[in-house]
Amino acid sequence: MKIHFLIRYSLFFASSILVASCQTNSSDNKEVTEEHQGHDHEEEEALTLTTAQEKQIGLTYTSLSRQMLSNGLVLNGVLDVPNDNKAYVTSVYGGVLEELYARPGDFVKKGQVLGKVLNPDLIKMQEQLQLINNQISLTQLEFNRQQELVEGNAAPLKKLQQVEVELANLKAQKNSLSRQLSAGGGSLQISSQITIKAPISGVVASIQGLIGTRIEAASPILEIVNNEALHVDMYVYEKDFSKVKKGQKILFSPVNNPNVSYEAQIDQLGQAFEKETNAIAVHAQVLGNKEGLINGMQVQGTVVIGNDTLLSVPTDCIVSAEGKDYIFILKEEHAEHEKNETTATKKEESHKGHDHGHSGNEYERIVVVKGVSSRGFTAITPIKELDEHAKIVQKGAFFLLAKMTNSGEHSH
Repeated sequence: MKIHFLIRYSLFFASSILVASCQTNSSDNKEVTEEHQGHDHEEEEALTLTTAQEKQIGLTYTSLSRQMLSNGLVLNGVLDVPNDNKAYVTSVYGGVLEELYARPGDFVKKGQVLGKVLNPDLIKMQEQLQLINNQISLTQLEFNRQQELVEGNAAPLKKLQQVEVELANLKAQKNSLSRQLSAGGGSLQISSQITIKAPISGVVASIQGLIGTRIEAASPILEIVNNEALHVDMYVYEKDFSKVKKGQKILFSPVNNPNVSYEAQIDQLGQAFEKETNAIAVHAQVLGNKEGLINGMQVQGTVVIGNDTLLSVPTDCIVSAEGKDYIFILKEEHAEHEKNETTATKKEESHKGHDHGHSGNEYERIVVVKGVSSRGFTAITPIKELDEHAKIVQKGAFFLLAKMTNSGEHSH
C-alpha cells in the first residue's frame, strides 16, 4: 500500500510541475505575442522613405493653416481688368512684321520698343520731308535778303510778306509730315522701318502677329494687360444678395489651382441681373499679392461673413483607408539621409530587406476627422496634438498610404 501511495504521490507532483510549467510558458508566450503585436501596430503608423523614393514620387510638404471655410458665402466668379488698363499694340501703317521683342508673360513699360514693321512707302514721306527741309533753308535765305532790302528801302514790303507766307507754309508742311512719321513709329531719316512701342505698362497677355506676315494698319499685334488694376467679379443669386455688403472681404482661389488663396474687398454691388446667369455681379478689388492671377481666370471664393477660422490642410493631403481619414507628417529627418544615400542603400542590401528606419526620412500617419471643404482646403480635427510647424505631406500622401498598406499586408 505504501508503494502504491508513493507512486501516486510522485505522479501527482510531476503532473503539477508540468501544468505549472505549461501555464508559465503560455503566459510568457502571450506577453511576447501581445508585445510583438503592439510593436507591429506601432510600426504600421510610421514608415521610412529613401531619398531616391522621395524624388521618384516628387514628395512635397505643406503646413497647417487656419481658413475661413464654413462661416461664409461661397461664390463663383472671374478675374477682370478695366478697359482703360488693357491695350492692343498696333501699327499706324501697314507692312511686314520684321522683328518682335516680347513674349507672353513679359512685363513691359510704357514707351518700350516691342518690335518693328517694314513699310517701303514710308521712304516717299521721308523724301518729301527732306525736300521741304531744303526748300525751307532756301526760303529762309530769301526772307533774310528781302528783309535787308526793305530795311534799306531797296525793295517793296509786299515782296517780303510773300516770302514770309511761303516760309510759314513750308514749316507747317514739315511739322505735319514729322508728326505723321513720329506718331506712326517711322523715322524722320530715310528708313523703311516702323518702331512699335508699348502704349501702357503691363504684362503681355497674348501675341496675334507673326514675324514675316503682313500687318494691316491698326490691326492688333500684341495685347498688354495691367494686372495692378485686377479685380474679381463674383456672382450672387437673389436669395443671398442681402448677405453681401461693401467692405466685406472675399477669400478666393483659381479654379485650376485651389491650393493658393488670395484676398479681395468688395467695393461695388451690381444693380441689375446678368441675363445669362440671372445673378447679380459683385465687384471686388484684389488686395496684396497678385502673382499667378491673369485676366479672364475663373475663380471660386468665400465672402467672409463671420470671423471664425478652422484648422485646415489642402484637401489632397488627406487620404482614406478602411473608413478612416489620415494625413502624413515628417516625423524625423535624418541628416545623413541626404548626404549618404549610396551608403544607406548598401546597408539596406546588406540587411536583405531589414529596414530599421535609419537610412531615410521617417513619416508618421495621423488619424484625422474631416470637416467642411472649400477653395481646395478641408478642415481637420487630429486625434493627437500636432505641432503648428509640422511638415505635412501634400504630393505623395497616397503613395505613403499604399506603401504602408502593402507593408502591413506582407507583415501578416
